[in-house]
Amino acid sequence: MSAYRVIGRSDGVAVRAYEEGDLEAYRRWLQPEQDWHRWDGPYFPKLSSSEIDERLDRFRGHIASGEYAAESPLARAVIVMDEEPDAMVGSISWHWESEESDWRRMGLTVYDPATRGRGVGTEALRIWTDYLFAATEVVRLDYSTWSGNSRMLGVGHRLGFVEEARFRNAREVRGARYDSVVMGVLRAEWDALPVHATLA
Repeated sequence: MSAYRVIGRSDGVAVRAYEEGDLEAYRRWLQPEQDWHRWDGPYFPKLSSSEIDERLDRFRGHIASGEYAAESPLARAVIVMDEEPDAMVGSISWHWESEESDWRRMGLTVYDPATRGRGVGTEALRIWTDYLFAATEVVRLDYSTWSGNSRMLGVGHRLGFVEEARFRNAREVRGARYDSVVMGVLRAEWDALPVHATLA
């Protein structure tokens, strides 16, 4: 994987920077018919094909200008398997929940249904959490999901995240009501864990 800017590796999974060559696969995975939409934020409206094109054209510009590569830490990255570093299986990101208090919220999506249930999301979030704690002075990290996404809740529990908030019946998915759930971890808790990713 030497041709790529690798962020970290853990148990056969790697997280690396986006390259322009990833954008066609990214466009394909973002299409509204892809199965992952049923689990990752299914209560949000899906982007149309034209909206996807506009978003990726802007991102292509950020990559070409060097603006994306200059981000520290990177705001988003690609999830791949070590044996197939060209093949995007998911993406991972963070955004400000509150810049004033350095509160960053992470996001994780495993796109490829063939890789689900194999621990890819767990290892990718392990890498990303290690990366963000190493690259910043942040004291906490978290992510938001919904009670119907048992796999994403399981990722947090396996990694030592704690359920910090549960907003009951806050999400409607396919005609049923679910809770909105926030899973978080403090730097001191994360540092005390025995297993960590190998960062580049």
